[in-house]
Amino acid sequence: MTREALMALSDSDLSEVMAWGEEERKARAEKRRQEAIAKIRELAGAVGVTVAIGGVRGRPARAKLDAKAAKKA
Repeated sequence: MTREALMALSDSDLSEVMAWGEEERKARAEKRRQEAIAKIRELAGAVGVTVAIGGVRGRPARAKLDAKAAKKA
């Protein structure tokens, strides 16, 4: 789409195109993210390493708090 084509759009059409563009941008970014995660896991698995991606690692936070409380008691 050229700049001239964008300039010819009405405000409502332009808003719609912008919304579609933002959705597409987010979808592409998520696809790249998932591909990168898959590649990281593949590489890690090849050397026998496990990885946690997405903020999830180790024990749940509650288990850590319970363990600390048990040590103090």
